[in-house]
Amino acid sequence: MDWDNRKMATRLIVAAVAAWMPLAHGKVCTGNDAAAADAMVDHLHSWAQINSAFSKYGQCDDGGIAEGYSEAIARLLIDHWKALPELDKQIKLNPPLELFVRRHINSTLETDDLAKIITLSTRSCPKGISPLCKALANAASQAEQ
Repeated sequence: MDWDNRKMATRLIVAAVAAWMPLAHGKVCTGNDAAAADAMVDHLHSWAQINSAFSKYGQCDDGGIAEGYSEAIARLLIDHWKALPELDKQIKLNPPLELFVRRHINSTLETDDLAKIITLSTRSCPKGISPLCKALANAASQAEQ
């Protein structure tokens, strides 16, 4: 990809995220939303379910719900690493999902889990998704510090 195409792609991504941000942050987490998000958080066993929860209840990403998202994301990364191409697919459907996932690789996770994410990301990256693996490894490294 030449420089002009990269600049255009970057501008499109920034515009898409900028357009999405007011929608996500403009939603209010109602009591019903929080209850539904809390009930859902223990049943997030696929990247499609993570994407769905993020899309429906991203406005409730705080406190115990946020910690539940972090744990679900860590379990998918560590226990179901081979499903990582599905995360890449979901990110292509909903690009802000990548930031959500990276944000949940954080200091609330156990140090051993962060180390496993770094190891998997750097040593076992599925073909064709190395930028995602690098982003995951960077998020885990930052969370360790």
